[in-house]
Amino acid sequence: MTDLKGKVRCFFNCLRENSCVNLIRLINFLPKLAGFPLLSSKFNVSFWILHTTLLLYVYILGTIVYQMYFADGFIDAINSFFNIYVFILIFNTSWWLLQKRKGINEALKLVKQNDQLVIDSGKFLDRYQKLLRRIQIIIMLCYAFHFVNDIMIFIPSRTLGMDDFSTVSCVGLEPLTSSPNRQICMVILAVQELTAIVAVGSYDVILLFLFAHTTAIFLILNEDMKKFQDITNKFDGSIEMCSIAADYLKNLAIRHSLALRTVKKLQDIYSASIGVGFGLDALSLCLFFVLPLDVCLNFAPLIYHCLFVFFLYCFQGQRLTTASEKFEMEVYCCGWEKLRVKEQKYILLMLKVAQKPVILYAAGVVPIRIHTFANTMQSIYKFVTIFRL
Repeated sequence: MTDLKGKVRCFFNCLRENSCVNLIRLINFLPKLAGFPLLSSKFNVSFWILHTTLLLYVYILGTIVYQMYFADGFIDAINSFFNIYVFILIFNTSWWLLQKRKGINEALKLVKQNDQLVIDSGKFLDRYQKLLRRIQIIIMLCYAFHFVNDIMIFIPSRTLGMDDFSTVSCVGLEPLTSSPNRQICMVILAVQELTAIVAVGSYDVILLFLFAHTTAIFLILNEDMKKFQDITNKFDGSIEMCSIAADYLKNLAIRHSLALRTVKKLQDIYSASIGVGFGLDALSLCLFFVLPLDVCLNFAPLIYHCLFVFFLYCFQGQRLTTASEKFEMEVYCCGWEKLRVKEQKYILLMLKVAQKPVILYAAGVVPIRIHTFANTMQSIYKFVTIFRL
């Protein structure tokens, strides 16, 4: 109990200071609470054993038994899809947290390196602090959403209305109308959902942090490139000015290269998991608007989650792409024509690298951009309209 209080106290302490270290502590709150802290090679497997056992028992065994003995018609079959959707969503994030653990830690180490280079440069620290504060707000919004949507809404609905979800909630504890079977089942369902929230919530905040911080690095690079114009405007060809320009460009090139390495790492670790998530989101949204309202109300929190993460992922992906495009324009407009050939070569190389679009892809195919969100919602609207006709 004392350890839990210490972790909660550490969580709130992280809200007081705008720093990358504190943000990492903030996203590490749920993993550390469950015994699988980030940036650590060792973790406690007891959480994952409990989480996986309950997940298979509640969703897979319960759905199979329901389909074999109790399902009646098309509506029950579709309702069971939502149960399978929940299982795939939770399994996808759980698999990612375990399978990509090494990649996550490598990405966080790159984030720390990017952060340290910004601090060492000593420039635009106020601007950087504001960007970190915005990231903190995004993370807290994500935590608040999961708390309200999952803990305050979905868990009570799932435990109190266990007969409304087209599944056998607790196989082997029938009848669930008698005591203490019903109370035991409610505890099992609540614990299962809590472990699922830890996994899904950890996945979401880690993704949003990595996307948002990489965007912040590109925005600071953009400010640095604007500042470089002051050097080019004063450039007179002297040895001192040549040395200042060369050192400035070298520092920018190193930081830009590290930012691109971070983007590549994000693509490597997130491509498959986001692809699965996007596919599930699109399919579940289609079914939600097609099925009768009374059927869908039980799964409304899942739809809220779909819309929330789908929009937020696309929004953060778009911000990253836009920030990289701004940096490309600043490189081109930095006044390179006033410099020596040696510095112009530096800028030419940086420009060639910056001209390659920084776009993250779900499943290596679907761009994670706001355009994807808009097109998907438009397609769902067309599908629903045609279906209802």
